[in-house]
Amino acid sequence: MKGIDFSMQVLSKAMSLRLHRHSAIAGNIANADTPGYRPKAVSFEDKLQQAVESHKAGRLDSIVGKTETVDDKAPRLDGNSVSADKQMAELTENAMIYSASAEFLKRKMSMIKRVIG
Repeated sequence: MKGIDFSMQVLSKAMSLRLHRHSAIAGNIANADTPGYRPKAVSFEDKLQQAVESHKAGRLDSIVGKTETVDDKAPRLDGNSVSADKQMAELTENAMIYSASAEFLKRKMSMIKRVIG
């Protein structure tokens, strides 16, 4: 990623991590009726924030989303603890943040193209 400014690297990494989270949430929704299924959550914000504060691009490369099993609510009799409503809300929030990041990255690239071209 040499040659790309730090903010673009951060946006790129954040978008990649959000895709990982999106996949986990989609899996949770798909398994909302699967007996014994417990939802997964992907966390990365703390490590991403630390990398941004240190302003070291090398730290970005080492960040991976931490996937954990969590319970949205008390498990039902069949052991499933997915709240479809909660997962849909998380999916929507994640998609909105991803879209905003993509738009910011697009504008940054456009600005660079104008300066170069």
